[in-house]
Amino acid sequence: MGEMEIMAVLKAAFAVTTAVALMLLMSYWAAGRARPLLDDATRTTLVKQGLAYSFLDLPAGTVHYRLEGPADGPLVVLVHGFSVASFVWNDYFDPLTRAGYRVLAYDNYGRGFSDRPKGPYNADLSDTLLANLLAAVAPDEKADLVGYSLGGATVTIFAARHSDTVRSLTLIAPAGLGVAPSSSNVEMLKRPLVGDWIVRMFGLKIFHGAAAEDAKAAPNPARFLADFDRQMDYRGYGEALLSTLRTYPLATSQAAYAEAGASSRPVMVIWGEADTTVPFTNAKQLMALMPQAKLYSYEKFGHNIAFAQAPLVSDLIKQFLASLAEPVPGAEPPAMRLEARPVQAVK
Repeated sequence: MGEMEIMAVLKAAFAVTTAVALMLLMSYWAAGRARPLLDDATRTTLVKQGLAYSFLDLPAGTVHYRLEGPADGPLVVLVHGFSVASFVWNDYFDPLTRAGYRVLAYDNYGRGFSDRPKGPYNADLSDTLLANLLAAVAPDEKADLVGYSLGGATVTIFAARHSDTVRSLTLIAPAGLGVAPSSSNVEMLKRPLVGDWIVRMFGLKIFHGAAAEDAKAAPNPARFLADFDRQMDYRGYGEALLSTLRTYPLATSQAAYAEAGASSRPVMVIWGEADTTVPFTNAKQLMALMPQAKLYSYEKFGHNIAFAQAPLVSDLIKQFLASLAEPVPGAEPPAMRLEARPVQAVK
């Protein structure tokens, strides 16, 4: 092949490569704008449809929250996990408010109907959101914080940083001390550019598929999946999850657990021993860092215990909080401790 022919082949290859790259770039750009932004008009419609509750403008963006119960009741704050939003607590409002508690749940940034700021979606962002929200809706009031999965790490970090504002902690399958070993797919998502491309182009299908599996354990699978999918109708959801995966201390929050554990603040831990997302084996580390904690574990339940077993968990929360107000011997079910012995779970 002569020099002219080689040059022609190279030019053709370059032209094809450039065209493909441009096409991929345009596809990536278009996918990022295929869904609408959350704005005031959209949020007004969501409220009218009965799908949303209240909104508050905070420094990093607008936050969707739900606050119900007697105005003079003790404040219980429910913090959701990694990919779900405050809808995961729907079945907690009735039992807790009936018991006399003022209940607050909210959508973390990037989830539900809250804004999707640029990020990074690290511990500082979620901590500042919670601090600003409490300052706005319940100033000078101590709260009983309940955190599920990622929310467990969030409330623990918050308690370590804002000790005077927290009365108690309830941690449900809490992250922060390690998660299940990452698959090759998860590790690929963490890579710059590659992960961004996958999430932008295919992320919503991936997240929907995972939620569809979780929904099977929910009391109302169709409602759970509809609520989950609705938050993906708006731009920025996938990017928020990706940033969280890359920047949140999902396995490196030991110092916060130790600092929160150094307090005499009451702590309750609820865990499914069949958890394959945040392994129950992490409970040994947690109990060492939080010596005052009471642990309730359930052999047959997994990571979805918060919504799959809402009556069980809400009853435990009510008994735990009631014991703080009026300690009565025998009023709570017996807790377990994780020592250097075979684990005997509370069934």
